[in-house]
Formats: sequence, structure tokens, C-alpha cells
Amino acid sequence: MSGPRVALSGSSSSREGEQHSVSAANPDEQISATIVLRRRASAAKLGEELLAGTAQPMSREESAEIGADPEELAAVRQFAEAHGLKIAGENAVSRTLRVEGTVQQMDNAFGVQLAWFEDKEGHRFLSYRGAISIPEGLQGSIVAVLGLDRRPAARPRC
Repeated sequence: MSGPRVALSGSSSSREGEQHSVSAANPDEQISATIVLRRRASAAKLGEELLAGTAQPMSREESAEIGADPEELAAVRQFAEAHGLKIAGENAVSRTLRVEGTVQQMDNAFGVQLAWFEDKEGHRFLSYRGAISIPEGLQGSIVAVLGLDRRPAARPRC
């Protein structure tokens, strides 16, 4: 999937003043990420039922019907493989595709430049500036790419 790319909504990691770049990431370093796909349209009804408290228990087979659309999952798999990423795991029910590859492959696939950053407390972490971008044809199908920003999410309270 080549052609125009679009920024993935909510993926901008820039937090000016909170972090600064320390060094470029090794382009040959192996890393992993998890691509999260949207739910099928049939999940909207279930969401309403859950909020109303009227949802009924469902079987594993029924839960698969609200997971990722098989065609969208195949398109995202094809995109990842076209960028040299290895599929390390796939789960249509949880709508996830786990991919592995080098820093350079992730940079190319998601339109970012991974680097090592440091926060005000001196903690080093792998992250990127700007926003993750994806092919225009996958807009709406991919809702998140997790694992490219490894900034600490929690702080000790001691």
C-alpha cells in the first residue's frame, strides 16, 4: 500500500519541554509494536446494551462477530508485511496485530523517526516526534499503534 498517507488521530507524541532527544535509535535494533484495529459496526449495538445494562452473555463465536473485520485485518497484515514486518501474533477478537521488525522498518511503515529521549528526571526511553502516519486506504481501520512510544506512563509516589 503506497500512496498518500494520513496522520493517525491521537498519535502525536511531542510534549515540548517535557523531553529532549538524546540520540538516534539504532536502525538495526529489533523492536515490536501492536496495531489495534477498529471494531465492526455490529459492536455499536453491544455498546448501547452494555451502557443500558441489558447486554446478555455471549459465546466466543458471538464475540468474534464484534472483533476486527477479516478484510480489514488482511489489509493491515498486507501493509505490515509489505514493510518487512514479521507478524508475531494476530487476534481478530481483541482486534490486534503484533508486529516485529527493525527500527528502520518501523520508521518506514509508520512514517516516524524513532530516537532515544530523556525526560526532566533523566529517564531514557524510545519514542518519536510528530504523529504516526498510515496509508490513506487504512484510515479508520487502524485506531492505534502501541509500543513505539515507550515513555514511562506511571510515576512512583514515594
